Amino acid sequence: MASIRKRTQWHLILEDKWRYRTYPTQKQAEADCEAYEAQGLMGLRVEPVPGGSYEVRIRNKLAPDMVKTFPRRADADAWAKAREGEIAKRQFVDYREADRNLLGDLFARYDRERLDGRSLEDADKSRIGKLRSHPIALLRMSVLQSCDLSAYRDERRKLVKGATVTKELELICRVISIARAEWGVHMAVNPASGRLVPRPKKEPGDERNRRLADSHLMVAPAKPPTAAEPVKGRALQPKSRRKNEEEAFENDPETDQLLKLPQSERQALLRACRYPHWYTQRKRDVTAATQKARARRKAATVPVKARARPGCRIWALTSFAIETAMRRKELCQLAWAHVHLREGYLDLPGTITKNRKPRIVPLSLRAMRILKTQPRKGELVFATNTNTVKMAFKRARERAASFDLRFHDLRHEATSGLFEQTDLRANEIGHITGHTDPRMLQRYYNMRPQEFVQRFKESFK
Repeated sequence: MASIRKRTQWHLILEDKWRYRTYPTQKQAEADCEAYEAQGLMGLRVEPVPGGSYEVRIRNKLAPDMVKTFPRRADADAWAKAREGEIAKRQFVDYREADRNLLGDLFARYDRERLDGRSLEDADKSRIGKLRSHPIALLRMSVLQSCDLSAYRDERRKLVKGATVTKELELICRVISIARAEWGVHMAVNPASGRLVPRPKKEPGDERNRRLADSHLMVAPAKPPTAAEPVKGRALQPKSRRKNEEEAFENDPETDQLLKLPQSERQALLRACRYPHWYTQRKRDVTAATQKARARRKAATVPVKARARPGCRIWALTSFAIETAMRRKELCQLAWAHVHLREGYLDLPGTITKNRKPRIVPLSLRAMRILKTQPRKGELVFATNTNTVKMAFKRARERAASFDLRFHDLRHEATSGLFEQTDLRANEIGHITGHTDPRMLQRYYNMRPQEFVQRFKESFK
């Protein structure tokens, strides 16, 4: 049954001029009035506050106790009848958790319960951090509508690509679905579902299909921006004190001749990773004494093998990624305890994989040779982090003139190579690469036209 009680506040008033204090009940106001009069303060009286409110309380065995306050009696009666009707028809839904929680509260709980233990570089953890700082996180779940998320989509679409916006909306949809199913946050529908908030349409570049070219032409990198052409979003860097725009620079003639020979993009990239000193330019117009000094220094210099150089071994990481189709984060977290060289495989635990599932990665001869020459300086095979690998690979691709190449494109190259160079079934290749969805595995198989034509010709008996 529902009970409705009028709640009236009471005032202590002094000489019709000053409202002294407000009380929820008349009894409390009169008690304080007597206490003040005992202290010598006269002229006080107790009066009700005009208006007031109506408190509705519903107690029923078929639903939790509910209390709500309304400014008008008609609103209180309507709400009580509606809730009692829902309870009688077994259609009652408790929306109190939705009234109590903000969208940001759900993000915080999802981060605390579902993403606990993941590194700050985790994709979902990074997205949750950005969503929690966005104004949309301040919306209460009971008033959150699909139009709010559509506005968020249109706002973000102006700043980032459609694929990024789609991933963020899918994360919001997943958080709300978990809240409705497990956390008691009842809502009529999920306002972030794809049916109510259409995702941005795919555009060229959203799905990567970049592979290493069979023939790669080394071209000179673009000139750095001048004062009249500043870099967008960044302050113009000061001129180098060593290089003068009026002077001519060139690579070492022998190295330059080697780099101009026919080569594949894989060769060019690995050379840029392994021998960065090849791409250091020097002045072209120098004196005879400088030329003799260069010749003496070159004759006295003993070449140091790349495996003996300190720092990030980006050449080993790049080559190993092409051989194993491992992600950058997995490579940086690969430990010697996961390596089984005698048996020829890697046993990746779920703690370092993206989908949190363990998998076995067989090792090719080249991958095993890389591991055998890798120095053991700690628990990790490649003692580095993802940001260092990112910046080192960026510099290497610029030296190789592969400006549109990303480190993750090596995963496409490796997956496509497994389809082209082996007789493994698709599910076996998916187990190596960590793709549990055949559709996602198909996205990483970027077939070359000439390879497809060759397989077609060989298929005839």
